[in-house]
Amino acid sequence: MANVFISFLGIGSFNKKPGYERAEYVWTEKTSQTITCCFAQTAILAALEACKNENDSVDRVVLFCTRESYDKHFEALEDEFKHHLKQIPKIIIPDLVPTDMTAENQWNWFEQLLDNVGFGDRLIIDFTHGMRAVPIIFSSAIGFLTRAKHITLDHALYAWYDRNREDQPHPIVDMKDFYVINDWAESVARLTDDADARKLGEMAKQSQVDALAPLADEHLIAAFQEMTDCIRNVDVNNVSQKVNDALAYVQQSRTKVGGSARLMLDLVWEKFCALATDYPPSGRYDQAYFDTQIKIIEVLMEHRLFMQAFTVMRELVGAIGMAGIGSKYARKKMASGDGKKYRKRFAEVFVNMMQFPVDGWKFSGFTEETRLKLMPWFETLQKAGIEPQLREIVDDMVKIRNGFDHAWTSENAAFPDIEEKGKNYLMVLHSIVRRMAEQKLFS
Repeated sequence: MANVFISFLGIGSFNKKPGYERAEYVWTEKTSQTITCCFAQTAILAALEACKNENDSVDRVVLFCTRESYDKHFEALEDEFKHHLKQIPKIIIPDLVPTDMTAENQWNWFEQLLDNVGFGDRLIIDFTHGMRAVPIIFSSAIGFLTRAKHITLDHALYAWYDRNREDQPHPIVDMKDFYVINDWAESVARLTDDADARKLGEMAKQSQVDALAPLADEHLIAAFQEMTDCIRNVDVNNVSQKVNDALAYVQQSRTKVGGSARLMLDLVWEKFCALATDYPPSGRYDQAYFDTQIKIIEVLMEHRLFMQAFTVMRELVGAIGMAGIGSKYARKKMASGDGKKYRKRFAEVFVNMMQFPVDGWKFSGFTEETRLKLMPWFETLQKAGIEPQLREIVDDMVKIRNGFDHAWTSENAAFPDIEEKGKNYLMVLHSIVRRMAEQKLFS
């Protein structure tokens, strides 16, 4: 890993020698010291050297030139380095950049930059004299290198030479934030697309962008982490509350900001608001509970978290069995000790009743006693036309869920149509929940 300074050497003015005017530059974020020189590269390296900070040291300079700019200015640039710098870094000049703007040449510039950056390097890029489309190409390369070689962009610099600033130094401006925002956008996309808050947490620790400060709030990040952990771990009974907590922080932050930060927070809101509830969960198997489970399955399927989606589907079938067994069993709060005990007893037997044909039921002892208690509810579901719907999907659904659970070791390979079946099962379960509501079968 190295600290690499990447820059461009242009041809400068056609009317002057050496082609660049001497000017006084200052990089106020690094030093109050001004540097008078012809080349912005000299001013930047001198400012970094004045900082005496390990992260600001430069191990090598990668300088992109055309044939004309090299012949015209490289010797003068070297002389300036010798005059202003105590220690001159190693200078690497890749193949001279052709001026022909063909697609092939543009890819050549892109590939040369990749070849001169190592895994984990820290980059300082100076765009001051980048010719034509080179800054655009290299801007794309920054994004690629961030992901492919895990580089860190420390600075993206532009030395702002203004002829009207004769009485004050010309500023060296750092535009890094406009590159880092892509990483923030990717982090938010990973949260909304994959229910994964880890990248956002990493960005909050590594990057400080004032305009995006609300996204780095530690309480917001922690709420996102708890929410996504709850979704990915299929903690279905707590998802709504965790989503409510996270969206409360989102709403609080949205009222304080605008621009890009507001847009990213809006994306999070739109993605997860369907899982939120307007009131605290009752802890019972009511319509609100089943509506939330359907929404959770939709989110999991959209994120292609198929194993988790099939787990929630199977749990929903068991919950249907719990919804109508009456009195002391179904009305126990699901999170209580008794609630969990009754769910394990009745929900599992109900799933088996749906999975196997009636003439193939084999219950005995305690499970037979449980079946008898479930039969009135089973018959109610038969009359409502719900039992036949469940029976059509439960057997395959359980087999797929068991396949995930045992890493498909009992099968030759994972079923090829899991996504399609998952979507079909979701439609059936959605229809069943709607029918139960219409016929007032919820407690």
